[in-house]
Amino acid sequence: MKTLLQYSGDKLQLVQPSIWKRVYQLRTPDAIVMTMTYPKFFSSNAVVEGFGETWEFQKPSFWKSDLEIKKKENQLPFAKFITEKWGRGGTFELPSGERIEYIFKIWKSMNELYSQQKIKLISFQRASWWKTSLNVVVEHDSELIEKYPWTIMVVYYIMLERRQHASGAAA
Repeated sequence: MKTLLQYSGDKLQLVQPSIWKRVYQLRTPDAIVMTMTYPKFFSSNAVVEGFGETWEFQKPSFWKSDLEIKKKENQLPFAKFITEKWGRGGTFELPSGERIEYIFKIWKSMNELYSQQKIKLISFQRASWWKTSLNVVVEHDSELIEKYPWTIMVVYYIMLERRQHASGAAA
C-alpha cells in the first residue's frame, strides 16, 4: 500500500463524483487515495477512509466550529482542529504536542497547511470556477503529513462547510 508522500509527484485532486451524494474523494488519475462520506443525511459528522484506516470528524458542540478527530473504533478523540477567529484558518492539535497550521486567506483564495516551523506542506488550488474540484499539491515532504493524511480531508470539510454557509446566507 502506498503512503501519501509516495503520491506527491502525482496529480492529486479533491472531487465530488456525484452531486447527488455527499461523497468526496482524493484521487489521482489512476486511483482513489482517500474517501470522505457523511453517513447521515443532515449530520455534520464525516467519515474518512484511506491508507488502511478510518477516521471520524465530529463537532463537539453545535455552537463551535472546532472539530474532534478520532479513529473509527475509538470513543475518545486523539486530535483536534481549533478554528481561529473569523474563520481565517486554525490549528491541528496532534498527539505528542505536534501542530499543523491551516491558513485561509479569503482575498487570495488561498488554503495551505504549514508545519510549526512555517514550512508550507500542502496547498489547495481551485481546479476550475465551475466545478468544486481542487488540486492538492504536496509542497514539502513531511513526517506529519505522512502520519496524519486525514488533515487534507479536514481542510476540504472546512471548505465545503464554508461554501454551504455562504450559499445559505445568500438564499
